[in-house]
Amino acid sequence: MTNTSTEDSSSELVMVFDPTTIEHLGIQMYSTLPPVIAELVSNSYDADAKKVTIFLYDVDEKKIIIADDGHGMTFSEINAKFLKIGRNRRRSVNNNLDNQKTDSGNRFAIGKKGIGKLSFFGISKTIQVSTIKNRKENVFILDWEKLIGSGHDYKPEILFQDRETIQPPGTTIELTNIKRKSPFDPHNIAYNLAKTFSIFNENDFNVTIQHNDIQEERIIVKNELKFQNIETEFRWDFPLSENVGFEYENSRRIKGSIISGKETVPAAMKGISLFSRGKLVNEPEFFDEKATSFGYSYLTGWLDIDFVDDWNKDVISTNRRSLNWEDEDTAKLKAYLNAVIRYIYKDQRKKKKEKQIIEISIIAGINVEEWQESLPKHERKLAVRMTDAILQSEGLPTEKQAELVKFIKDSFQFEAFKEFSRDLEGLDNISAGNIVTLLKEWEIIEAREMYKLAIGRIQTIKTLERLINENAKEVEQMHPFFEKFPWILDPRINMFRHELQYVRLLKENYPEMDLDETNRRIDFLCTSVADHRFIIELKRPQHLLKLKDINQAKDYRSFVEEHLEVSKRSPSRIVVYLVGGKIDYNDRKTRDEIDSMQSTDKVYVKTYNQLLTDAKNYHIEFIQRYEEIEKSKNN
Repeated sequence: MTNTSTEDSSSELVMVFDPTTIEHLGIQMYSTLPPVIAELVSNSYDADAKKVTIFLYDVDEKKIIIADDGHGMTFSEINAKFLKIGRNRRRSVNNNLDNQKTDSGNRFAIGKKGIGKLSFFGISKTIQVSTIKNRKENVFILDWEKLIGSGHDYKPEILFQDRETIQPPGTTIELTNIKRKSPFDPHNIAYNLAKTFSIFNENDFNVTIQHNDIQEERIIVKNELKFQNIETEFRWDFPLSENVGFEYENSRRIKGSIISGKETVPAAMKGISLFSRGKLVNEPEFFDEKATSFGYSYLTGWLDIDFVDDWNKDVISTNRRSLNWEDEDTAKLKAYLNAVIRYIYKDQRKKKKEKQIIEISIIAGINVEEWQESLPKHERKLAVRMTDAILQSEGLPTEKQAELVKFIKDSFQFEAFKEFSRDLEGLDNISAGNIVTLLKEWEIIEAREMYKLAIGRIQTIKTLERLINENAKEVEQMHPFFEKFPWILDPRINMFRHELQYVRLLKENYPEMDLDETNRRIDFLCTSVADHRFIIELKRPQHLLKLKDINQAKDYRSFVEEHLEVSKRSPSRIVVYLVGGKIDYNDRKTRDEIDSMQSTDKVYVKTYNQLLTDAKNYHIEFIQRYEEIEKSKNN
């Protein structure tokens, strides 16, 4: 039923169009749901709406309803504005910027070419529009089949014209007869809206998506949704204070942020999006910067370039996917953005390297920079180049980088490795691949040498096993053995150097007459390695080590530490090894004391059998490692 009014002399709604335009702009440009919803949101924004709700229904019948509290339209405005195809409201009246604003004058209109309403037909064949303004409601229907069959002049069906109402102003658009088969995905729609606009954080504009009236599927759209799955590692805010090497007159007018993710960003987000007046004008890209390096996969962001809408020319494409980069002014903008991307890419690499060095130092248990600084100049240069090559190896996990850097650091103590690695110096660019190849070759060489060493040490271990079984005497047999093979006690001791002053000091202050008979015949082995001094007390292979023995060893250690002359050459740590046949593990105090002393690297209580087992396991690993390397090499 139609209710007419004297407010408007016309009683018809008319859309004048070219069928070809409808086909191209209504169907081909908007064949998926997100851009259609985006156009509906754009219309609501331009209508000065403060609240927009998008209802998605797909249980029984598919339909979409978008309701806003904007200023609505009168019957004549529907004809003059909504149904007029190609109306460019932002270029009317001598390019006056005030005429590019919405009716309230508080916003710049983001709709531009007047073809957005055609987007509805991309997914729906029937559209019902209900709009209220000045307490008058107008309701009409757009039907796709009737529109196409009408020629050039289509007259929508009017349900109500200027019907009196007490409802507040606003517009509701209902899309039915929807072609889409799959169910609606409200999260994907919210994500795509956030990618298309930068208006959702404005205080007076709120957009909500409601799916099938399910409260749990109610989404408030925010700008940050486009980066919801990206964890930021570094961020650059605009306008940039840094000099990027290109002067651009509008550089201070560019706002937004570029971020580097901790992981690579989704392919659809890789690059920098450009927005003008809150709406996307250029999809993510790197602006001719040859983004072939893996490092660009971490970069994304958005920049507001509102000034392009101030220009007295149209540089934004109809589908708003890209700017016209052939224009003189956009070419300057592109050159600046290109310089920005180059600067940020380099700055990202610098920041990543600084962070990587800290992380690798922690994982590998070394201070990478201190190690490099400790090397002679020529060796330092090579070590830095090799380390940088590993740090710059894109896609290589931090744990693996730490492993390689530690291997290099450990290998640099061998002259053979430094000679072996100098082949890299002649290369212009040392890559991680070069490093890995070098380390694999060196690992085989090192493993072969360790294999030879391990074979010899296995024979030594068998000798120790025989001495234990024979209950060998500590002085006549055990002392000479450990003097010759100290590595069995502690891998840190590769060579035994007698420290007679410590032996003398202990014997003078711990005479045998002060001890129990079972503990007499004190004999010590003392040696030094770097800043450690080792005091070794050997008991007979059948001796049972008790708490009294441990306390006596602790006393030896503290006595030597107290009486040594303190100087720069004095040891920073004194370690005691107490070795016997068995340990009294039945005594709780003995167990606790052993754990406490070992955790502080002060006193180690070992049995001969423990030393024997540890030595076997340690050196068998070298044999197995070499055999595995040889096997993989042959395969």
